[in-house]
Amino acid sequence: MLTLLTPTGCRPEAWALCERWMLRQTYAGPVRWVIVDDGSIAHPITFEREGWTLDIVRPAPFWRLRDNTQARNLAAGLAVIDAGARVVVIEDDDWYAPDWLQQVDAELDRVPLVGEKRARYYNVAMRVAHEHRNERNASLSATACRDEGLMALRRAVAQRERFIDLTLWRDPKPQRSTFSGHRVVGIKGLPGRSGIGVGHNADLRGTVDAPGNILRAWVGADAEAYQPFAGRRHGA
Repeated sequence: MLTLLTPTGCRPEAWALCERWMLRQTYAGPVRWVIVDDGSIAHPITFEREGWTLDIVRPAPFWRLRDNTQARNLAAGLAVIDAGARVVVIEDDDWYAPDWLQQVDAELDRVPLVGEKRARYYNVAMRVAHEHRNERNASLSATACRDEGLMALRRAVAQRERFIDLTLWRDPKPQRSTFSGHRVVGIKGLPGRSGIGVGHNADLRGTVDAPGNILRAWVGADAEAYQPFAGRRHGA
């Protein structure tokens, strides 16, 4: 079984796309999806798939403008996840290829901390693309763990640092491996609550992609799902 961990809240459009990307995953094993929603109005969750179970956690107090509750929410999700779980972090506003869960499941058979290198970020509002050069660490949205890797994730979350992924991948204890494939794109600039990482506002430096050609090259026909958000800045 894989256990997915998703912190979310106040991002209904992003959440709807996240459900869509998970619904088509090719991974055939059982999945438990732990969804931590701290929005004052809960997301309408319509996801149903045979072999998948959903656990909704509603931590309090609810998120308010300019709060950073990521660590709190991840801790709330981890509190209901057993030590023996194989955990995949799924971020609500990112794009995932259909074989993402299948890929990380295979990678976790080898080592307890895995992630995709050379992270790709794309701001759909500004139409700006950037590919990072990270080789030895992964974005949190492209990370999975078990055993010692899961223990390291718990330690990283407990430190309440701003960038949990960097803290996690600096932990010297778990064996780790990064892999290529570009099955994840960090999507920025969707409506609703703003994220804390690079690129959520006007701070993403990269290649201007006004025609959307880079996005289509990265996500294929799924680029059409982001077309309504081009030139539209989020409101929170």
